[in-house]
Amino acid sequence: MSTCKVLCNRSQAYAGALRFHEALQDACSAVAVSSGWAKAHWRKGVALRGLKHFPEAVQAFHQASILLKGDKECERALWGAIQRLTLEQLGQSILELLSKSISQAGVTVKEVEEATHAEKIEACYAILRVEHKGKPRPGLYFSKLGIVMQEAREDAQAAISLLLAAPQRRPVCCEVPHQEQLGLAYGALGDAYMAEHQHADKDCSHALRAYMQGLDADASSSALIDNRTEAETGLSSEQIEAVMTSLYGAGRCALTSGNHSIGSAAQPSFVVNVSLTFSQAQGASLSKAARDTLRRALAASAGRKASQVAIESVSRAKAGPGITVTLSVAMGADVLAAQNLVTALLERGQEIIGGSTLEELLGPLDTSCMGAAVQDSNIPGSGGQQTANVGSSSDQDKSIVPAARPKLEMELPYRMYRLTKADGSACERIDKHPFAMSRIYYDGKEKPEEVWAELADGSCRWRQTGSEIKVICLKVPEEVQPRDLDVSLQPFNIRVAHKHTKEVYLEGELERGIVPLESAWMHGRGSGEDGCLLMLQKMNLEVLQKHWMHSESWWPRLFRHHSDIAWDDYEKDYSDLPNEVLMPHKLGEVERNAVRQLENADKDTREVLQEKDDLRKRTRQERLYSMRFNSFKSQLERDRHAIAIQ
Repeated sequence: MSTCKVLCNRSQAYAGALRFHEALQDACSAVAVSSGWAKAHWRKGVALRGLKHFPEAVQAFHQASILLKGDKECERALWGAIQRLTLEQLGQSILELLSKSISQAGVTVKEVEEATHAEKIEACYAILRVEHKGKPRPGLYFSKLGIVMQEAREDAQAAISLLLAAPQRRPVCCEVPHQEQLGLAYGALGDAYMAEHQHADKDCSHALRAYMQGLDADASSSALIDNRTEAETGLSSEQIEAVMTSLYGAGRCALTSGNHSIGSAAQPSFVVNVSLTFSQAQGASLSKAARDTLRRALAASAGRKASQVAIESVSRAKAGPGITVTLSVAMGADVLAAQNLVTALLERGQEIIGGSTLEELLGPLDTSCMGAAVQDSNIPGSGGQQTANVGSSSDQDKSIVPAARPKLEMELPYRMYRLTKADGSACERIDKHPFAMSRIYYDGKEKPEEVWAELADGSCRWRQTGSEIKVICLKVPEEVQPRDLDVSLQPFNIRVAHKHTKEVYLEGELERGIVPLESAWMHGRGSGEDGCLLMLQKMNLEVLQKHWMHSESWWPRLFRHHSDIAWDDYEKDYSDLPNEVLMPHKLGEVERNAVRQLENADKDTREVLQEKDDLRKRTRQERLYSMRFNSFKSQLERDRHAIAIQ
C-alpha cells in the first residue's frame, strides 16, 4: 500500500505541474499495484481529464465512485467528465452499457420488432453490403444479390397472383386498401427486376412493365412514378415504346411518347454570358450579400430586373488561386443592348459589377480572365459555352416527374447528427444545459465561428443563416471534375449526381422552398467548403408574412426525410434577413432604446432626489439629538447603540 501511496502522490504532483503523461503513468502503476483502492482510480481519472481523454476519464471516475459509494466529489468529477463527451462518444458509451446489460440479462431484447417496409429493404441491403465490403466486383455481394433478386421476383409474383385471384380474402385487420396493396406488390416486382446498377440480372423492360401495372392499380403512388422514371432512363425510346405497346396497344403508346412539339420558329431571345474571375476569393466568400450585389449591379447596367440575371456556375479559377463565377443576363430580343453590355463589361468591368462594394466582399476582379459574349438562347449550343444551369428548362424537358431517389441508397429516418466545423472537426458545447448555444445575432461581425450539422449517414454537412443555407456534399469525390457533375436546384428539391455514371451523391425534397435563380454551387475539388458546396437562397415566405417572427425563417431540418436539428444546438444568425424584415426590427430597436434611455434617466433622477432627501432627514435627526443631549452622534452610531440596548 505504501508503494501505491507514493505513486498516487507523485501522480498528483505531476498533474499539478501539468505533466499529465507522467501523471497517467504513475496512476496506472498505482492501479496495477492496488486495483481496489479508489484513490488510484481517481488519480488516473484526473490525468486522463488533463489529457482530454474524456471517455477513459469517465471510466476511471466511475470505478472510483463504485469503490467510494455516495462520495459527492467523485460524483461531481464523473458528471463533469460526462459533460465533456461529444454526442458521438456519449452514444458509443450508451451502446456499450446496453450491450453489457444485455449480456448480463439486465435488459430483455425484443425477439420481434416493428419495422416499416423501407427499413426491412434497407436491412437486407445493409447485410449484403457488409459481407461485400473490401471485395472486388463481381463478388459475394453480386452473387448473393442475384439469388435474392430471383427469390424477390417469385415472392412478388406470388403476392400479385393472390391479390388478383381473391381480393376479398385479405385480412380484416389490414387497413391498406386493396388497390394500394396491389400497387405495392407490382412495385416490389419492379424493384426485383431493377437489381443493382450494372448487374447482370437487371432488366429495365420488365421493371417498367411492373411499375406501369402498379400505377394502373394505384395511380397516386409517388414511389411508383419515381421508379418508373428511373426504369425509363435505362431504356431507349424504342424499348419504352415496345413495353407500352405490349401493355396498352399503339393508341395509348402514342400518348406517352416524347414532349417535342412542332411549331413556328421561335423569336430570337439573346443572352449575355459573363465569366468573372476573383483571384483572392474562395468558395465561401460568395455569400448572399456578394451574390445579390453582383446580380443587382449587372441588372442595373443592363437595364434589366435582378430576376433576369442568373448565376450559372461557380468553379475554381483555371489559372492560379481564386474562383470563377459564370452568369447569364436575359436581354430578350434587344441585341443592341446586349452588345452594349458586353462592351461596357470589357471596358469598365469592376465598375459594372459593383465597384468597391463587391471588392470588399470578393476582392479585386482579374480583368485579364474576364469574358463576355452574346448568344441566341433559342439556338442550342450557340456560343460554344458549357454551363451548369440551375433548374434549367433543358433539364426539365428530360423528365416529366421529379427524379427518383438513388436506388440502393435508401436511408432510414435520421436519428443522430453531430456538430462540426466546416472541415468536419468537432465543435460542440461543453455545458449541455438548455439554451447554451441559442444566442441570436443581428450583426454578422459579432457572430462566432460557424457551426455545421453533419448527418449520421455522412451524406452532407449543412448550416444556415436567416436567408441562406450552405450544404457541403460529402460523398462527391475530390477527383471528379466540376463539368462532370449534374447539379439540379429546384424550388423544393435538389439533386447532385455524376453525369456519366449516373451515381447520385445527394438528393432529397427540401423542408421549405428556395430561390434557384439566386442560388449557386461550386466544386473546388478539395475538402470542407473547398469541396462540392451548394449555396441555397431561402424563399422565406413565412417570415415575410410575419416580419416580427424571425424564427419562422429557421429550418428545423434540411430534407423532409431528416430528423429535426435541436433548436438550441447552435446560434441563430439573422444578420442577412431581407430588408423588409430587418428594417421594422431596427426601427423597433431604436424606439425601444430611446424608451430605455428615458427610463434610465428618470430612474437616475429619482435616485439622486431620494439620496438628497435621505441626507436631509439624517442631518435633521443628528441636529435634534445634538440639541437634546448636548453631544453629537451620527445616524450609524445611534443605530448601533439601539441594537446593543435590544
